[in-house]
Amino acid sequence: MTGRDHIVAALEAALAFLETSVIVRSAGAIAEVHGLLTLRQGAEWVTLGEEGGTHVHLKIQDGCRLRYTQPDEGNAALELLGAEGDVLCRVSFRGTNPARGESYNRERAANVRARFGSLTECAGT
Repeated sequence: MTGRDHIVAALEAALAFLETSVIVRSAGAIAEVHGLLTLRQGAEWVTLGEEGGTHVHLKIQDGCRLRYTQPDEGNAALELLGAEGDVLCRVSFRGTNPARGESYNRERAANVRARFGSLTECAGT
């Protein structure tokens, strides 16, 4: 499986977990989108969500890789890193922040970690 195929499969699996937020940041803006359940591959771009509705376009290039994170005071996330290590996009798994006792779901956090923990640093080509 190529790096792009691996990344696309992992992103698709992440979106299937439901209760996710797709977060895209730039120097001057942050977009946080909830409820993107579909993924479609184009020749150059991958689309998360439905065309005509809320969606995010991602350009997965050579050198991109995935990183799974579980901060002490934040939700678990699967991050798409660019070739230079910059975060292009983050799929955040809501309900996995252990610092938020009222909304923390231990079973969900364990399931997310079991599925994506091995992706702590996977290189893509």
